[in-house]
Amino acid sequence: MPEKTTDKLPNIHATALVVGETGVLIVGPPGSGKSRLAEEFIQSACLSGRFAALVADDQVFLKKSGKCVVAVAPEPIRGLMEMRGTGIIRKHHLERAVMHIAVSVEYTGKGERFPDPSTQREVLPGLYLPLVFLQPGRLMDPFALLAARLENRLFA
Repeated sequence: MPEKTTDKLPNIHATALVVGETGVLIVGPPGSGKSRLAEEFIQSACLSGRFAALVADDQVFLKKSGKCVVAVAPEPIRGLMEMRGTGIIRKHHLERAVMHIAVSVEYTGKGERFPDPSTQREVLPGLYLPLVFLQPGRLMDPFALLAARLENRLFA
């Protein structure tokens, strides 16, 4: 049986999606709310007329393409999202997409009140994404905060 091209890609525990033209990689431990936050992004995008699509939920292959990080959905879970307490649901999805920003749902309660806007997360050796910390259920439009971060409209 021929080897799939994704067999050699790093597989990380994360959720990847696209909102508008922005690839969002949500990272955090199991049960921390990655899928819930992804669903909040998708719902707020729909309400405001923006495009949104899931790339992968829970498991994401990452690959380097030039200076970009590309998220690739593992074939068995393409278009599927696990909503804790609800089950598996089908979502509009993309097979792969360039990621532009990482969102961490990890919150210890000890975070800086005004985090450094230049904070980044290494997602592949030598490849970094701007990093924002968000908690599920806290924002009406989580993408508005990410857009401000990407457009350098946040004050430090």
